[in-house]
Amino acid sequence: MKTKIFLLMLVLALVLVPVISGCEPAEEPIEEPVDEPDEEPVDEPEEEAQSFTLEFATFWPEGDFQVAEGHVVWAQEISDRVAAETPHTVDFAWHPAQALLEMPEIYGGVAEGVADIGTTCPAYTPGVFPLTDAFEQPGFNNDNALVASMTMHEAWKQSELLQEEYADVKIMHFWATGPGDFMTNTRVETMEDLDGLDIRAVGGTIPWVTALGANPVSFGMGASYENIETGVVDGLLAPTDTLQGFRLAEVTEYITKAPGAYNIIFMKVMNWDTWNAFPTSVQQIFDEVNEEYVEMYGMLRTDYTVAGQEFGVEEHGMEVIELSDDEWQRWVDLIDPIMESWVEEAEAEGLPGQEIMDLALELDEKHSEEYGDYGN
Repeated sequence: MKTKIFLLMLVLALVLVPVISGCEPAEEPIEEPVDEPDEEPVDEPEEEAQSFTLEFATFWPEGDFQVAEGHVVWAQEISDRVAAETPHTVDFAWHPAQALLEMPEIYGGVAEGVADIGTTCPAYTPGVFPLTDAFEQPGFNNDNALVASMTMHEAWKQSELLQEEYADVKIMHFWATGPGDFMTNTRVETMEDLDGLDIRAVGGTIPWVTALGANPVSFGMGASYENIETGVVDGLLAPTDTLQGFRLAEVTEYITKAPGAYNIIFMKVMNWDTWNAFPTSVQQIFDEVNEEYVEMYGMLRTDYTVAGQEFGVEEHGMEVIELSDDEWQRWVDLIDPIMESWVEEAEAEGLPGQEIMDLALELDEKHSEEYGDYGN
């Protein structure tokens, strides 16, 4: 009997061992890494090629360096880059010497779409850009056109108030003249020599010309040659590049070097509809080139201010007159009250005159330290 029980238990043990063993967790098989198939690159949709021809209006004559070595070179760089970097093309149709729009009409004509691009002066539309007038007041270091150009463009980038003045166009960039001198057919060595003379002046130079005793007469630079030749005015206050670019050396005899009380702002503007029609890739190229050419235009104007005086002296026998130290100081003493008066008048009209003037003075100082020696 015991033998039977023993055998039965042995059989049960043999049967149950694999069953019990099967209850133990089994080791998970080690999976070999499987290479994921490379994702196919997603091709971005190509831009459909577009061609643009932009009508460009300016008051400068075709032969003036502003057009020949400024506008045309700027436009060529844009055309070349757009052709090389995008599927698009951008070309320019030129309308110099007020052929499409008269000088005071250029800004409004661009805003309204008569021209796609234009270059002009805020001073040619008085009252439209009251805060920009701050940068044309006497009293800045204004060592050269490069300093003045960098100052105005950076101020516009920093100030929403200045940006609002130009909200109806797309600003390409600003630049400026730098110092100006009196170019006349009357010898001017003292303040008294200016007394009663009719002198072409615009913008912020008008109060200073008045304080010196002359009669300021405002008109576009393009009319200066005829108005001097026919005796409408006795001369003008302007940078000496005009002696060559506007041929004024042919109708004036003297250059009287003046303190830094002259600066005229220039701007290159585009119609908003024209701008918005560009693909983003073209807009980016315009923005990059525009930033580059603020400095380029400032250097160009500085170079030609020096060259213009040399042209007048060497080609037309003009005489350069330097004021005596005492006389120079007499002229300088008239400047500070004019700047203070501008701030007071702006504040009285509800404009932040002091805020903008402080910004202008700060940037003038900054760029004078960096660029003041250029051209000397």
